[in-house]
Amino acid sequence: MSNNEGNILSFIAGVAVGALVGVLVAPDAGEKTRGKLAQKSNDLLEDFEGQLEIAKHKVEQFNESLKQKTEKLQAEVAEATEKAKKKVSE
Repeated sequence: MSNNEGNILSFIAGVAVGALVGVLVAPDAGEKTRGKLAQKSNDLLEDFEGQLEIAKHKVEQFNESLKQKTEKLQAEVAEATEKAKKKVSE
């Protein structure tokens, strides 16, 4: 996980804790407080799912890039091996 992704997750966790503390210390009735908690939880879950999708996309991009670089490197190694075999057989 990159430092930026860690910062995003830390921020989301901080928002979640802050929202929870804010709701718990608010002077509302129990039912209203539970409703607020449920709404905040749903909001945070949606935010987290969005960030998770972004992270998945970045991992997929990285994997594709790595695959392309690996294939290119394999082709270069095969070419160099063939050249070396030809020189040895001369």
